[in-house]
Amino acid sequence: MLYFYANTFIQGIFLKINYSLVKHTEGQILILGLLLLGCFLILILLCALFLPHYLQPLLSLTATNVLFGRGAGLSIGIAAQMDTFVLIALNFMIEAIMVLILYPLFVLSWNKLELVSYPPLNLFLERSRKNADRYKPLMQRYGIIGLILFVLTPFAMTGPVVGSFLGYLIRFSHRVTLFIVLFSTLIAIILWVYLIKNFEEVLIAYSDMLIRGFLIAAMMMFVWYLLKKYFFGNAT
Repeated sequence: MLYFYANTFIQGIFLKINYSLVKHTEGQILILGLLLLGCFLILILLCALFLPHYLQPLLSLTATNVLFGRGAGLSIGIAAQMDTFVLIALNFMIEAIMVLILYPLFVLSWNKLELVSYPPLNLFLERSRKNADRYKPLMQRYGIIGLILFVLTPFAMTGPVVGSFLGYLIRFSHRVTLFIVLFSTLIAIILWVYLIKNFEEVLIAYSDMLIRGFLIAAMMMFVWYLLKKYFFGNAT
């Protein structure tokens, strides 16, 4: 699932945006997410110009978080001996960007107001909606506590993005949903950092192997995506 985020951003230039929907609250949230993404890209550029030794860890952390999730991204940062505060802040920024971009797109697609016309993204949102529907009765029963635990849980198809979708489905307001999801995400990142730090010496010792392993896995996933899209898809 998570490799799809990276593919969405890379091919974002081909998105067809209906700008008339920007006046909606969801459109404003999307703008906020895009502005935050712009700030993050500027940060990467500044690192490349003035702190080049931080560039590789930053890019590795970002790609790994997007492709494989929070735990993998934090492991890369700890293996690179990144400052704990910086590591927490960067991972929170990455996950906040994903929430602030994908949450409004989900809400608009749910209401049949497509701000973005991009079939793979729409397919992802539809699959996420079905997954969120599975947890909807449980979330309705436990409310805010249930949503917090859902975001904190490190399993597949849980976490902040799908958690934000659930918040909308159980009729929380945008502000309540985003506050709960982002606050829970910050807490989860802090907990993960202190849990992973117990293995810090091992991660540092095998840091190069860890980074190469994730890069190879990412390349294999990308190749599989291309094969599935252009070869296996045509065969059916």
